[in-house]
Amino acid sequence: MMRGFLPTQLHPPMLSVSTATMKGFTLVELILVILVLGIISAVTISRFISGNAFNATVLRDQIVSVARSAQQSALGRDSVTFTLTPSPAGDEVVLENSDAGGSFESYTLRLDTVALRGDINTTDSCETTPGADPISNANPLSVSFVALGDLGVSGVTGSTGNVNSALRVCIDGSAQASVCFSPSGFAYTGDCDG
Repeated sequence: MMRGFLPTQLHPPMLSVSTATMKGFTLVELILVILVLGIISAVTISRFISGNAFNATVLRDQIVSVARSAQQSALGRDSVTFTLTPSPAGDEVVLENSDAGGSFESYTLRLDTVALRGDINTTDSCETTPGADPISNANPLSVSFVALGDLGVSGVTGSTGNVNSALRVCIDGSAQASVCFSPSGFAYTGDCDG
């Protein structure tokens, strides 16, 4: 037995840390701050982004979607026509697919402050050369798909013909908002491949 050695000397005394001396944030506090900053930034950014850009993007995506639906419907059947017709007031646009039996799909979208132009057999960017023909209620865009899904006689009323290189829909003269149709009938966003 060792003399003069107390069991408390084997282990140094443990220091107790008071929670009052700890510094920093909890995980919950950090998550709440990030959430609040996200909400504030979403509201602020939406104030700076114009409705025009949003309307153009929605319209572009719907044109591609409805046109692809028309192309799929034309495969192995009679021809199908996709028509883009702005309202007389210019505040709405109707996207419609029809065949010999009449209209079988139709969508109406807001068109506030969106300018539509179109042409055929031009592959320049819509930013370089805007579409030759304004698309309006009096001059709608008509895209014809034949039985193999290829494009038939198409274009803006008064300026239609066979599509040899491309059919363009220029939305606000922007390359990002434009839609291109290849002669094989495939619709896609952006500039036409020249």
